[in-house]
Amino acid sequence: MPDDAAEPRARRVAWYLLVASVVMYMVLSGPVLFMLGMPYATLGGPTISKIHPGTYAMLASWLLGLASWGNPVGVLAAQLRSHKLLTGFFACMVGVFVWAAARHGPAGLAFIIDTLVMPAVGTFAMLLHSRQRQRQMLVLIMSLLILNGVLAVGEAAAGRRLFPLAPFVDGYVEERYFRASALLGHPLVNAFTTIALMPAVMTLPWRLRWRVASATVLGLAIFSFGSRSVLAGLAVYGLLLVLPMVARLLRGGYSYLQVTGGLVASALGVTALSATILVTGLGDRIFKNLTWDHSASVRLRVWNVLDYLHDEALWFGMPIPSIDLIAIRVGLDPKYEAIENFWLYMLLLLGIVGFVLFVAGLACLVLHMFRISQAPLRAGVVIFFLVASGANTLSSKGMVLVMLAMVVQAAYQYRPEARGLAPARRARDARGPRRQALQREWP
Repeated sequence: MPDDAAEPRARRVAWYLLVASVVMYMVLSGPVLFMLGMPYATLGGPTISKIHPGTYAMLASWLLGLASWGNPVGVLAAQLRSHKLLTGFFACMVGVFVWAAARHGPAGLAFIIDTLVMPAVGTFAMLLHSRQRQRQMLVLIMSLLILNGVLAVGEAAAGRRLFPLAPFVDGYVEERYFRASALLGHPLVNAFTTIALMPAVMTLPWRLRWRVASATVLGLAIFSFGSRSVLAGLAVYGLLLVLPMVARLLRGGYSYLQVTGGLVASALGVTALSATILVTGLGDRIFKNLTWDHSASVRLRVWNVLDYLHDEALWFGMPIPSIDLIAIRVGLDPKYEAIENFWLYMLLLLGIVGFVLFVAGLACLVLHMFRISQAPLRAGVVIFFLVASGANTLSSKGMVLVMLAMVVQAAYQYRPEARGLAPARRARDARGPRRQALQREWP
């Protein structure tokens, strides 16, 4: 990426650390790290190996970026005051970690850092750089996502994975229907990341045909990941795209030629998509398995864990070994199945006291993303939380929320008001000449 000549060396290094952290998050999945000798997603191993390498790089980028602006403590305080909702999310998730560690010990809680704390850290680190840098970050993340989609479609067509799905579970996993794993590892992680970030394609500074092609690749990738709930989210995107066109059609906003051309193009598109699915086998798990199968029954069965939540555990939570024991009691296979509902898992872990803090933090993040995003990305945020509620996405190690928060923030820099309103708001909130000077310089 091009350097900004006005950047101090420390800030430029911080930028490249941030880029490296994003690349590591998107490329080094749990299976890949295991193959490289790092027991990141397995039991046992040193504590340092339980934190993703991208987390270390991202945290270093934030700290170095703060120092590059002068007094890091003063800059941090100014940054926290300038983004109150993001600060609220950060404080709540740090509080969740402290609460869980104080109650049960730090063992097994690395996922809180990687999954729930780092979205704020990554966004804060990115906000220390210029608008041009933030736009470059959006292009980087979406390019990696599109590359991931291309690999997924290729895997589905070839029936072979680039990396094993779970090399730490008996060396392989047998599946009735093939699902691509691409760069992000588990098919569900791929599917959730793709459906959440997909609307940002239309924000990219590319020609329309490239944006349409990229969205098509991501749509095909969703078929290859084999998630029925995420496919429903893709259908919602399609509906949201068609509704304004239908409203305009009813108002007489299209000519006869446009209507005819649109119908022909739609028919050709559906035919091409159907042919691709039939020839390559994309979406076999979805279309050949539209029944109430074992996967669906597991998501219903996990609600039985509430039968074991009472007395002290109801208010203050229970340790992870106790949760694992309850999962076995309700009939989950500890090798291949988990409590596929992050709301339930976090309630078991934190109890009502800590769970309130967890929900408050997520509410702050959602409000922050809603305030700075437009309709397509808002739809992505809503759909992500809806489909993720049927999985353990936010109660296990993953980078989906990190990428979503950073993409929404970076996409904001393409909005017209990004240049005018944000600096004015920071100036109104300034306290003292030092902070005013700092915020005049801030991107």
